[in-house]
Amino acid sequence: MRIGLLGGTFNPIHFGHLRVAEEVREEFSLDKIIFIPSGVPPLKRQDIIDANHRLKMTELAINGNPFFEVSDIEVKHKKPSYTVNTLTHLKKLYQRDSLFFIMGIDAFFELKFWYKYEDLLRMVDFIIMSRPGFNNLQNSEFIEYKESDNCFKLKNSDKRAFFISVSPFWISSTILREMIRKGKSIRYLLPDNVRKYIEENELYK
Repeated sequence: MRIGLLGGTFNPIHFGHLRVAEEVREEFSLDKIIFIPSGVPPLKRQDIIDANHRLKMTELAINGNPFFEVSDIEVKHKKPSYTVNTLTHLKKLYQRDSLFFIMGIDAFFELKFWYKYEDLLRMVDFIIMSRPGFNNLQNSEFIEYKESDNCFKLKNSDKRAFFISVSPFWISSTILREMIRKGKSIRYLLPDNVRKYIEENELYK
């Protein structure tokens, strides 16, 4: 199988996350995408609710999509969620499958701040999504050369990075959290079952 891996805090998950995942799945003919909510994110420590809430909201959000799954691999561990450790485990679990790590181009440009990022670049192929203001993947220090319109060879690695221009979304988890604190409606910005879960558990207030 061809499997996409999409990590994040999902704090909370919203339609932007879901739509770009669907576009990536379709463009690269992925058999499924695994959403991986972070347990203890190393680079984001403020304003993050309990990992079990974020895991549950992700499960609710993808309900009904047969191509989407959720993994609790990072949530069930209490230590910092280092991507290199997660991928090491998943590569053993899916030895016969092709894995693609999905991330935004802005995060890819900051990869040098990630734990053991050089090892990470040698583990799997990457699918890099566009972001407003970030559309030229070749400007990254991790790119050796361009192989085709959307395929790039990674430096010091036999892996590649594939670029996709996805639909731009103004909404973000940060904006949603601020809207909730101000008592504003978040209806139609995320799945209704996720909105109800947030309200029932009085999250982000």
